[in-house]
Amino acid sequence: MKESCQKNHISLPEEFSERMKIRLGQEWEAFLEACSLPPKRGLRLNLQKVEANPDFPLEKWKENWKLEELKSESLKLENSKNEYGLALAREYLCDEEYLQSIGVQIGHDAYHEAGLYYIQDPSAMSVVPYMEIRPFDRCLDLCASPGGKSLQIADRLKTEEGGILLSNEFIMERAKNLSKNVERMGYSHVAVSSCSAEELEAQFPAFFSRILVDAPCSGEGMFRKNLEAIADWSLEKVSQCAGLQRDILGHALGMLREGGILAYSTCTFSEEENEGMREWILEKHSELSFLGERHLYFHNSVGEGQYFSLFRKEGKDLEREDVDNSKLSMLWEKKAKKYFYYPSSLKCFLSLPLLRIGIAVLEEGKKGWEWSHSLSHALDLPKWGEALTKLPEKSLETKLLYRLSLSGEDRRVEAYLNGQEIAVEKEELRNFLMVDRKGNVNNKKSDKESDKGLALCACDGLPLGFGYYRNGRLRNLYPKGIRFKK
Repeated sequence: MKESCQKNHISLPEEFSERMKIRLGQEWEAFLEACSLPPKRGLRLNLQKVEANPDFPLEKWKENWKLEELKSESLKLENSKNEYGLALAREYLCDEEYLQSIGVQIGHDAYHEAGLYYIQDPSAMSVVPYMEIRPFDRCLDLCASPGGKSLQIADRLKTEEGGILLSNEFIMERAKNLSKNVERMGYSHVAVSSCSAEELEAQFPAFFSRILVDAPCSGEGMFRKNLEAIADWSLEKVSQCAGLQRDILGHALGMLREGGILAYSTCTFSEEENEGMREWILEKHSELSFLGERHLYFHNSVGEGQYFSLFRKEGKDLEREDVDNSKLSMLWEKKAKKYFYYPSSLKCFLSLPLLRIGIAVLEEGKKGWEWSHSLSHALDLPKWGEALTKLPEKSLETKLLYRLSLSGEDRRVEAYLNGQEIAVEKEELRNFLMVDRKGNVNNKKSDKESDKGLALCACDGLPLGFGYYRNGRLRNLYPKGIRFKK
């Protein structure tokens, strides 16, 4: 007989319920009751986007949206050396009912499109803060799609300090979705690949100082919000997932350098896939020490189900002085009809089948090379003025690059995201401090013809995308595939 959670119309598999009753003991009733509660969602703030756009009213926004900071509970890690991880608040819980009452649909607003935040399950956001990520780390997210944890990692790295992230997803369609999310957030120190764990280990043995394996699993922790996960569950699937997890972990551990940390996580509750993997790792790898673990259930957390454990490899960890920042530079790479601009610290990944590396600056259109939408979101864009006058393709014609800053209350923001042409007064445009092809800084000219040009449209200081200004109108260049429906 199946256990039923009437409020949420969840019918739990009988075998699953029997296993959980034994596992949870006196907590079973609390777990069953929590199954009927509606899932909550969280927001992961892109702090680097805020730092790059100081005009954005961060505190006012958090107050208006009534965002509640998610505090990481104490997890005492053995041999912990973290001096970076928990200092800055990035993870928040949101009240969607309240936001809807003030006309906000999270994930369908200007701030989301600008890459200010990423929607993520509160429990899923609990893993990365304990990975002791430093700005200069070499990081790998091995099973990365759709990108929530990858982007959490990326926000803790700094391009100028040599920090890099390889965000990998084996399934190509999922990798494409991952790449889109990376583009929206604007990080230049991230490469996205679609490889097997075995292929990566062959090229990067003992290379990464921080590795996350958010492994494919039986998905028991998703039962409350995903009925398909319930229908797809079986004891056979639990066993199959455990076998796959051992294979992935074996290759991942081969890529962990001495002193490095590996985080293993799942969104399931089964002992075979959680504690079983912990014991397997420690049995097979005597060079690893166990740092700690956490089980998050529906009844003891604000989010969905999550398990994670952490391990450190013996030896000397990567240190800041091991990274030679003096040799860092920006390079061009052409892939799939796009030109990417990326820090030289990512050059080691060029041999992989990459979907993106750094920032796509140019892409081939119907009439030749065009500015890529990805460029508009680049966190480092204001620093690239001179570099972008030395383009690898000379056929690109852009005389000016303006910046149009609109307030969040301006109706033209919604019109722009809908793909509409908008009216713009010339006085609203500001020069973007970008130099022209001859190395001269753009300045106003009386010549009407010189007034035409590309403009970066921003909302409350956060760039949204490009438009082409001419005669008081901004022709919309926001990509059709991501425009809001009217």
